[in-house]
Amino acid sequence: MKNQKKCIRLQNSFTLFIMKLFSTLLAFFFLTNCTSQETNQIEIDGIKVTTNDSISITKIETKEVKDTFEYFTILDTNYQLYSLPKAFEKPQKWKNVDSANQEREFYGNDYPEHYALQDVLSLIDTTTSLFDVYAAKSWCLQNYEEAFPHLISRLSVKEKIGLKHTADLIIWDRIGTGDLKFYGHGGGMQEDIFTIAGRASWILNEITGEDFAVVHGNLTKKQAKEFKNNWIDYIEELKE
Repeated sequence: MKNQKKCIRLQNSFTLFIMKLFSTLLAFFFLTNCTSQETNQIEIDGIKVTTNDSISITKIETKEVKDTFEYFTILDTNYQLYSLPKAFEKPQKWKNVDSANQEREFYGNDYPEHYALQDVLSLIDTTTSLFDVYAAKSWCLQNYEEAFPHLISRLSVKEKIGLKHTADLIIWDRIGTGDLKFYGHGGGMQEDIFTIAGRASWILNEITGEDFAVVHGNLTKKQAKEFKNNWIDYIEELKE
């Protein structure tokens, strides 16, 4: 893509967690006796490590952090601007995703036959069911021409909807806010699908295989605008 700006947002909350955990463990090994068999605890910056000797860790706890993310809603009906061309060749990343999904589609592959665009948009905007979000994504994969402009327009609707029955889903931003629990395992994703913007962005990237616009919990109004412009550039290149 011409003048494409790489907007990959790394998982800052995860990196910070690892750094804090490393610091806590390092401090612990300095402060405990290597031959001690007593139960010891040390807490640094919200991370608590419990151990029964100097090398056997029995528990790692983190304090729940309140959700301090900024939320906003900027309505956008420029659907024509965000529409795919009537005829275009899919880029290689898109083709690769199509091929992978034919073998096995992760996080989805099932939705009611009667679903129409408005049904799916309603799910994206309101559902707290993780499986409904998956179903919306699967519908959009098969009906991307209809869905594309509505997904891009929702990148500026950072409204927190939330999710229930998430099992062991890993979204580091939401583990940091206490909305999700970390069990030491599970399926992870970068996008913050607790919000409408995050869901729209996740589905766009699942359709195309792209990652130049990834919505995290700290999405700003400026970033939302940039992401929309990135998708406009993407669409323009499809016309060439």
